[in-house]
Amino acid sequence: MRIALFTDSYLPNTDGVVSSILALKKGIERRGHSYEIFAPDAPGSKPEKEVHRYFAVKFPPYPQYRAAVFPYVPASMAEKTGVKVVHSKAMMSMGVSAMSFAGRARLPSMASLETMISDGVHYLTKNKKAQEMGRKIAWGYLKWLYSHFDTITAPSRHTQGLMAENSIDSIVLPSPVDTSFFKPNKNGIKVRRGLGLERKKIILTVGRVVKEKNYLFFAKVAKVMRDPDVVFLISGQGPYLEEFKSEIEKMGVKDRFVISGFLPREKLVDYYNAGDVFLFASPFETQGLVQLEAMACGTPACILEGTAPAEAIREGKNGHTFPGEPNACAERILACIEKRAKFSGEARKTVEKDYSIGPLGGRLSAEYAKLSEMKGR
Repeated sequence: MRIALFTDSYLPNTDGVVSSILALKKGIERRGHSYEIFAPDAPGSKPEKEVHRYFAVKFPPYPQYRAAVFPYVPASMAEKTGVKVVHSKAMMSMGVSAMSFAGRARLPSMASLETMISDGVHYLTKNKKAQEMGRKIAWGYLKWLYSHFDTITAPSRHTQGLMAENSIDSIVLPSPVDTSFFKPNKNGIKVRRGLGLERKKIILTVGRVVKEKNYLFFAKVAKVMRDPDVVFLISGQGPYLEEFKSEIEKMGVKDRFVISGFLPREKLVDYYNAGDVFLFASPFETQGLVQLEAMACGTPACILEGTAPAEAIREGKNGHTFPGEPNACAERILACIEKRAKFSGEARKTVEKDYSIGPLGGRLSAEYAKLSEMKGR
């Protein structure tokens, strides 16, 4: 079966949405299905027969992303490409395009929430009341958009709950991790040597450096960390980076941090293998794909409790969760380091069992099959 997949982000971008699509593509192709992909154009993108690009401009809140401008897909595209189902992983203009195309082509459709756009309103205004209004508008928009799709998926129970609070019904279907790519290797030793951290205990985090991901909490943890050999390795870049560097200098913990900047996927797997523990303190994740990639590489995780990423933690088996308090986090990190050898294998087993291409590709293919038996709206 051929599926029309709409996305606001695709190669050459290397974000979580793109990683998810590449993994899903592998998963459904194993079952005889394939994607026809509809995405914004992007500098450096290579022509691909099954990828349709649409004129796009930079999206100010997220400069690395581009918003497609009126990406109209004619209904005749369904017959031309042979697609039977529409799947939208987009929430901006490509999401509206997916909704419109599915309706006009009379095709059954699915939409997947990938990013908590309601948490990005602070990029538009610093006024607290305006931010609250912006969050309500964002959820109202999503409710309207998703009302046009036959099936809605959430990547975690946590996100499903937030959607339900805003009157959006969904099923839980996480984004998968390619465990054939993200796996234990010996290149972590080279990374440690290259960074001059051979004898250090590396606490790794990966992601865009933005305020809402709670990076300042890392500095507070570093301040109370009693083990002098612990260092925090941040792999990422973003608008908060310079302010964060200033904060860690003011707090006297600058020497505890190493910032590698953005890493391509091929290098990222080696950095995952270099870490002793993966640390996540962001309360705004819809799933936490980078954490799962790290766990697939055998790196145990220490995660803020009550969040979507915490759902993958089997307490005291593949990692630990912690309350939002620096001292408690520091102690849980040390507990993960102490039991790393034991936690490592369990971390990978968790991802293989619950978050890998095999089981999740099968579940997604089953949902596509159900949809293909329906008539579109």
